[in-house]
Amino acid sequence: MKELINLHHLDVSGTKIEEMPVQMGRLKSLRTLTAFVVGKSIGSGIRELREFRQLQGKLSILKLQNVVDARDALHANMKHKKDLKELEFSWGAEDADDSRKVKDVLDKLQPCVNLEKLTIRFYGGTNFPNWLGDSSFSNIQVMHLSDCSYCWSLPPVGRLPALKELCIERMKFVKTIGVEFYGRNGAYLTQPFQSLEKLEFREMLEWEEWVTSGGEYGPNFPRLQKLILNECPKLRGSLPCELPCLKKLTVSECEVFHDGRATTTTTNSLNYKSLEELKISGGCQTLLSLLETKLLSQLAIRNVVDVQCLPNYNRLQLLTLKNCPTLSSFPKDGLPTTLTSLTIDHCRSLEFLPHEMLPKLTSLHYLRIQNSCNSMRSFPLGSFPKLRTLHIWDCEYLESCSLIEEEGAVENLSHLNYLSFYKCPKMVCFPEGDLPTPNLSHFEVGECENLKSLPEHLHTLTALRSLSIWSLPNLESFAEDGRLPPNLRYFSIGNCKRLRASSVGEYWGLQALVSLEQFEIIGSDHVLETLLKEQLLPTTLHTLRIHSLSTLKSLDRKGLGHLTSLQNLYITDCNNLQCLPEKGLPPSLSYLCINYCPNLERRYKDKTGQDWAKISHIPCIEIGKEVII
Repeated sequence: MKELINLHHLDVSGTKIEEMPVQMGRLKSLRTLTAFVVGKSIGSGIRELREFRQLQGKLSILKLQNVVDARDALHANMKHKKDLKELEFSWGAEDADDSRKVKDVLDKLQPCVNLEKLTIRFYGGTNFPNWLGDSSFSNIQVMHLSDCSYCWSLPPVGRLPALKELCIERMKFVKTIGVEFYGRNGAYLTQPFQSLEKLEFREMLEWEEWVTSGGEYGPNFPRLQKLILNECPKLRGSLPCELPCLKKLTVSECEVFHDGRATTTTTNSLNYKSLEELKISGGCQTLLSLLETKLLSQLAIRNVVDVQCLPNYNRLQLLTLKNCPTLSSFPKDGLPTTLTSLTIDHCRSLEFLPHEMLPKLTSLHYLRIQNSCNSMRSFPLGSFPKLRTLHIWDCEYLESCSLIEEEGAVENLSHLNYLSFYKCPKMVCFPEGDLPTPNLSHFEVGECENLKSLPEHLHTLTALRSLSIWSLPNLESFAEDGRLPPNLRYFSIGNCKRLRASSVGEYWGLQALVSLEQFEIIGSDHVLETLLKEQLLPTTLHTLRIHSLSTLKSLDRKGLGHLTSLQNLYITDCNNLQCLPEKGLPPSLSYLCINYCPNLERRYKDKTGQDWAKISHIPCIEIGKEVII
């Protein structure tokens, strides 16, 4: 490498290089070097960076724990690399070192003031050098401080006039963020964070206090648009009271305000007049007053106990409610017509929307109800004018899905393209007659143990591309009055124990499905045996997945031999399957995967199995989680 003295660009990203080759410093013409991994060997240390005067763009300096003498860092001459725009300093994640030396190293790595983005990871000093936060770095727009575990305080980055994005995470010794963060001293003259638009604090496990009071020049964060607090469990006190430009607020797994003391700032005095997106998760009950913000377009409430009802909204577009056990009702006036997405998850006490309100949700495209709305016994299909996606999962009291007998119901269903029912144990039936969903492309039903039949005339669903049916123990047959949808590309069926094998050949019409490309069968041995014995799988099939067939002992060559387009074959968890077809698999096969099939794994093991030669021609094979190419 050292002989490539005219090399301009060296990209080592994505490699596992342990240290740089010796005498890298001879490559004086380098313009691009994505990473420099500091080595312990003579000639691979940080001094080698000295001659790289023409470096441009981004540089990551890794394994700085290998710097033995801090004076070597000064020889790297970082201050004079004027064309570097992004710089990362990183120490080893698990390496402890002398904090004074570590600080001295970072101090001597002071970059040029032209820098635009700075990242520091796994820094082991107890505080930061003076240059970090100096206002002379007037071009820095983005800064990430991560895993600086021994630091007691943050640098005065509030002084950086161009800083737009700041992320601070996993600084476990920081307990207070105070005036030093804003860059204040005895002669405080400028407004801190005058350009900051995005601020993130993540996994600050010991952080207790945030000093947020504004200064004489107005709010501390005059342009902040996005604030994220994630996993700061000990945080007490208040948020900044005035964030005039804040549009997005996310508070997750924090106990903000929960200190039992009266504070000068309460949520009622928060001035977030521009707030559009609010996400609250875990604790944070006192922030619930922000739910009254009228301009909200996105609202997500997760793992919050003390919310019982929601206020009225005029502009809401996305609403997510998850694990709110005391939430019992929607707004009195219903949800706004602007709503496009509604997710209700683990809100068992919540009453579903009144029937008369549903047609008013003219913009609703996505609806998911999971383990919620225990009082709902029947879901009214056709009530939503523009619904495209409907998921109903884990609703243990739901008994049926009915088609409302009102004008416009059939037309409303013409927009539906994804329909899913999962874990509804009391659900018995779908609406009688055809399912009037001409544009339905995905339909899945699973773990509905009392469901006895699927919608009639499935073959009329000509837009259906994907059909999944699994764990329906009382389903005896389907498509008996017609065949499967003619344009299916993916079909999965499994664990339907009462499904009559005779109906497979008589009614399914698999061979006529000229578009079917993927077929998956799970735990239905008798069905697969019929399909193979009677050669019922279509020749267009390119992927076949066979799972959890406990009694299957062999694969019928006759049933696979005609599959001239088969490229991928997956066989998983078939404990009694002894061998593959004696006369071999289709020659078109390019990928074979065998996992959790002890007999097959032993028989076809790489090079040592007795029948390895019969499959060795397949380009890619996976046996027992080991890929053989």
